[in-house]
Amino acid sequence: MSNKIIAQILGIDKGFKLKERKDLRKEGEIYFEVKYSKKVGIPECPYKCKGCKDKREYIVRNGRAKERIIKAGKVGTQRIYLIHRPQRYMCKKTGKSFRNEKISYRWQRITRAETENIVKNLRKMSISAIAKEHGVSVRTVSNLLDSIEVKVDWTKFQDMEDIKLGIDEHSFRGFKMVTTIVELNTSNTIAILKSDKKEELKGFLNKIPYKIKQKITEAAIDMRTSFKNAVKEELPGVKIVADHFHVVKDAQKKLRESIKIEEEVTNNNKKIPVKLFFLNGKKLLKEKKKVKKLYKTLKEHPYLKEYYRYLLMLKWMYKAETYEEGKRRLHILIGKMEESEDPQVWRWAKTYIRWEKEILQYFVNRTTTAKVEGRHTHIKLIKRISFGFKEVLRYTKKVLLGVMPERFIKLPNFITEGTTYCKQLSFLS
Repeated sequence: MSNKIIAQILGIDKGFKLKERKDLRKEGEIYFEVKYSKKVGIPECPYKCKGCKDKREYIVRNGRAKERIIKAGKVGTQRIYLIHRPQRYMCKKTGKSFRNEKISYRWQRITRAETENIVKNLRKMSISAIAKEHGVSVRTVSNLLDSIEVKVDWTKFQDMEDIKLGIDEHSFRGFKMVTTIVELNTSNTIAILKSDKKEELKGFLNKIPYKIKQKITEAAIDMRTSFKNAVKEELPGVKIVADHFHVVKDAQKKLRESIKIEEEVTNNNKKIPVKLFFLNGKKLLKEKKKVKKLYKTLKEHPYLKEYYRYLLMLKWMYKAETYEEGKRRLHILIGKMEESEDPQVWRWAKTYIRWEKEILQYFVNRTTTAKVEGRHTHIKLIKRISFGFKEVLRYTKKVLLGVMPERFIKLPNFITEGTTYCKQLSFLS
């Protein structure tokens, strides 16, 4: 295979030539010396000096930097290494110097093309697997992940007439939660916030451009007061929808708690068959034995009968076809709860009174957070592949690389010491 073809495979510019160093060749490794051709001209000055119109006018060559060995990936089974001495340049006017960093980013020992390949693999592989695949350390991959900048490109939403947000939290590690925000019409993940606190969500919503805010019509959330207040404060004209799945889930949770209390009070060795209470109505009609068993359980434990009835009434309410019918059924449910003698049921009824407007908003457009839950399934897969995370910022970046559209990802290009410039990845443009 010729050196030109190898250079094309490795993504090296035409202005550079490769010459094999056979004296350094080892088993499974090939070394090439990088030479500058006449096609490599004077680059533009990266410094933004006042009064300097032509960025190349005062730039001159100023020798070369020290020799360094750079990893350039694999060609077949052979790992390629480049021996490179970057060209130095100097501005005669200011005396500032800089290097030609076309082959690799500054302070890195891997080529730009190999860096882009690592970023590609970060979307679907664990950090340790990538380090092994590319022959670099785990710390190198971790530092590259930390330097990646994932931002929302709000210009992509300018042509949309209607924007709907889905907001929900998921577990980062144990009981530590992070917040997922998804645009429901396009199913695009917009952001993953580092916590589920109200101030974190408010900070994100506050940074949304004014023109985009005017297009947001609905925000679907679970029954969290902090999310509700954050949306009300930052997006006052937006209609809030309490996701029906979370409302039913909350009722099921209360039924499970009542079953545990009943088991503790009765002190029977027999456990109450919990699964019977959560079977679908159609399945119960087909299996007569389970129906009889359920009726028997409710007779033995009349305390559970009330909670089970409220759960069924809540499901019956969500089967309403119109807003008015849904409102009527919800008022019937709240009325029955207020007639109860159980203080726990009274508190349950007060929750529905507080959230009445948000619960009934579901019947307007049938908006749910189902797409957010779908994203959470994808996120769980990424967590399994990556074998968990310790740092929340690294976790959010790794997950966003996997679920966010590629056009939102930017990679930093280190041109001068202490200064970071962001350049769009070539394979994403």
